[in-house]
Amino acid sequence: MALGSPQVPSPDDRQVVVCLHCNKPQEVGRRTMSMTCKFCHKSLKLEDQRFDKYEARRAIETVGMVTVEKKGNVITDRINCGGLIVRGKVKGNVTSRGPVLVGPEAEIKGDITAPSLAVGLGATLEGQYNIHPKANAPTPADGNGNTTVSPAPQNALPKPPPPRALPPAK
Repeated sequence: MALGSPQVPSPDDRQVVVCLHCNKPQEVGRRTMSMTCKFCHKSLKLEDQRFDKYEARRAIETVGMVTVEKKGNVITDRINCGGLIVRGKVKGNVTSRGPVLVGPEAEIKGDITAPSLAVGLGATLEGQYNIHPKANAPTPADGNGNTTVSPAPQNALPKPPPPRALPPAK
């Protein structure tokens, strides 16, 4: 082997990443920090993001984990991520491909769509929560990159018992 020849990466130096926009998997190097999806040609960040102070953004999008620390306060239109850990405050809608973990003193104001949600005792939650298994992961419905989730089956929850009649007043 000649000096200066490029080293071919071994197969264990690769990882499979699923695009946040088109939901198609693709193989990338393990140390890749950002890339362009080869199917929909949109930019993807692969690195984890950590917020430990006030941050206002239009959107937070990463295939990695988003962590909001205890002193972190994130205000955003949407968070689209691979996983979310909240110890501080989040205001905005969340779509996660992985678990959403909410600490005991955390606050979330906004809708959450995720495969699992773990909430610590004393956390403040405000919004609607769509928790679904990975088999029913969200799929894009339009060409704008907006993600929609199919509605839950009507028979998913048992029907409540019919109301009982009150005894007549004396």
